[in-house]
Amino acid sequence: MKQLPGAILGSLWMLSSCFFYALAASLVREVGDTYTAFQMTMIRSFIAVIVLAPVYLGEGGKLIFIPKRFFMHFLTGVFTYLGIIFWFFATASMPIADFFALQFVTPLLTMAFAIIFLREKADARSWSAALIGFAGVLVILRPGIIEISFAAVAALISAVFYASDNTVIKSLSKGVSATMIVYYAHLLMIPISIPMAVITWKQPTMYDLGVIVALCLCLTMAYLSVTKAISLTVASVVQPVNFMRMPIAAVFGWVLFNEFPDFWTWFGAIIIFCATTYAVRRGAKSTGRTANT
Repeated sequence: MKQLPGAILGSLWMLSSCFFYALAASLVREVGDTYTAFQMTMIRSFIAVIVLAPVYLGEGGKLIFIPKRFFMHFLTGVFTYLGIIFWFFATASMPIADFFALQFVTPLLTMAFAIIFLREKADARSWSAALIGFAGVLVILRPGIIEISFAAVAALISAVFYASDNTVIKSLSKGVSATMIVYYAHLLMIPISIPMAVITWKQPTMYDLGVIVALCLCLTMAYLSVTKAISLTVASVVQPVNFMRMPIAAVFGWVLFNEFPDFWTWFGAIIIFCATTYAVRRGAKSTGRTANT
């Protein structure tokens, strides 16, 4: 049987991540009002480490008490933890399609942070694309026209922390494998998450525990799917597929919660989608030119 090209396989993996993320967000709506984000994040950390351990060790990884560039690994754990905390809060408190529409700014924020902190270069067109993308956020939020909810702010804060995490990973990945970065980020999240989880702990019922475990597995599978997609082809190919999260989430929201994004949410999401796709593709071309010189 002829194997599919890397671009197609990568796109299929990215599409599967969109499904798992949307499903996880829907499951959060089932238990998010009963259990805190701190408790669910700690459970998620333990499950992720259990699932990721065979993957990491299977690729020849070794358990090291204090890995090299420990502070950078620690930062990935902190930023991932904070990103997940606000991810849980936002998905539990707002329409899931609206949440994913706001999360589309993560690649643009990653680009901006890489330029500021890693001294990466970007031309005027890339900056213009970023500004247009942020204008799309304003279209969705419509400040001054409608009241901006704290959940919407939490969605943007989550995007900021995930972009911060991506920026640290960009620096760390120069000498460390992606699997090791992901594994140690989740391993370090366990001690980071325990204090607040213990303070806010509520004993889950068997049904609720099953839902929490299922959503944590979905998030871990989504993370692994994204990693697999990026490993098979360049980001400029799979990044546009990532925007399928919103229509998939819209279907989940419509079927399960009778909610559907309004015109302005779709319009703003399309603006962010176009701006991000342009910025990613332009960045890929720029990297290609640099590599060839």
